[in-house]
Amino acid sequence: MLPRDFTDQENIIAEYLSEWGLRYETQASFAPYTVDFFIPEINMVIEADGVYGHLSKRDRIRDRKLIESGEVQIVLHCKETTKGKIKEFLWQELNKLGKAQE
Repeated sequence: MLPRDFTDQENIIAEYLSEWGLRYETQASFAPYTVDFFIPEINMVIEADGVYGHLSKRDRIRDRKLIESGEVQIVLHCKETTKGKIKEFLWQELNKLGKAQE
C-alpha cells in the first residue's frame, strides 16, 4: 500500500513498477538517507524529482554515498511528470540494464 502523501508522479512510478512485476520498497531508509523507491533485486533507487527536480550538489553527494555503501548500484532521478513520459523513462532505463548484462 502506498503512503497517502504520495505525489501523482510517485503513484505513476509505483503503478508501472507493479505492472512490470518489480518488487519495491517505498520510503526506503539508507541511514541517514531516505529514498522514494528501492528495487532490491537490482539494487536500484528511483527518486521522483518532479518538474522542479534538479541534481543539486547535495543530491550528487547523497547518490555517491548510496552507491559507495554497496547497497545501491543505480540511482535514477525521474523528472518526467506525465504518465506516458514516466513509462518511457523507466522502460528505457530498465532496458539499459538488460543490455548491459548481455
